[in-house]
Amino acid sequence: MNSYLENNFKKLEIKTAGSDYPSIQNNADIAMFMKKSFNGEILYTNIQNERIKYFVGANNNQPHQNTAFELFYVIQGTMIKIIENKKYIFHAGEGCIINRRITHSDTVQNGFVMILNFTEALFKQITRDLTEDTLSGPIFTFLRNSCTDTGAWKKIFLAFHPTLPIIDSRFKTILDSLQIELASTNLGAAYFRQGLLLRLLAILENHHAFKLKQVYINSNKENYLINQMLSFIEKNYGAISRKEVSAFLHYNDEYLNRLLKKHCGKTINAYAREIRLDRAKELLLTTKLSIAEIAQLLHFSSENYFYHFFAKEAHCSPNQFRQKYPKD
Repeated sequence: MNSYLENNFKKLEIKTAGSDYPSIQNNADIAMFMKKSFNGEILYTNIQNERIKYFVGANNNQPHQNTAFELFYVIQGTMIKIIENKKYIFHAGEGCIINRRITHSDTVQNGFVMILNFTEALFKQITRDLTEDTLSGPIFTFLRNSCTDTGAWKKIFLAFHPTLPIIDSRFKTILDSLQIELASTNLGAAYFRQGLLLRLLAILENHHAFKLKQVYINSNKENYLINQMLSFIEKNYGAISRKEVSAFLHYNDEYLNRLLKKHCGKTINAYAREIRLDRAKELLLTTKLSIAEIAQLLHFSSENYFYHFFAKEAHCSPNQFRQKYPKD
């Protein structure tokens, strides 16, 4: 990292000795950091302690750890994240929550990424009065377990991606509001920040908005490939072929097909059909989109092909399914 970037980061973060990598500590209990590719460089924006700071420089992809939780979300483009020496690719609408003390680095590819850091102390404070039922979901369970002496050292992160190929405006609205309150000097801004963080975590737990997957970083090669296959198929809403899975993972498609069959009892094509049908049902039940619009969103070549696919897999037409299970 050049001296210009290093000096700017020093004003925002405290770098302490980690295991083999520096450990980053923000100067606030909650901080938002944004990276946007700009004319071959990165526009950095940091919002914390009621201040906004901008600077431009090369992409900082130095491996590091955090003393706080990190929630990152890809707003546009692509992020390549190296987590404990394993490569993960995230596209617009996707992201993850990283446990503390996990080594990672980020590379933005023609994109715009938001990184939100919040401390264990803040998480405990904002969840102190919540009921056990509210805290039993996957996001809150993951964070609570990570606050324990044993959980804090587990090599786990929680990945998420949109359930449906449509933008959930609520998530973006919360991010925009949080950005405003982090920079605000108005009375009560701290309470707004806490409430918005809770809402952000809650909407991530809404299965109609996001799908969550707990990723064990130290898994063996087979489990890593299985996880990557399932995630790739799900992120593409099932509109994917064996050859595309093979090209993504750089492994022979026959080998990957046998591997998925061995671990999950399904071939790549069978699992893709299952996901495609599931997302079609979700769109039919939770939106007012026409059949043609749903077919287009799920990348069917025609509305007629979508009808044939749905009738074969669900044993009824899309309209019959929608009438049978009316939207609440």
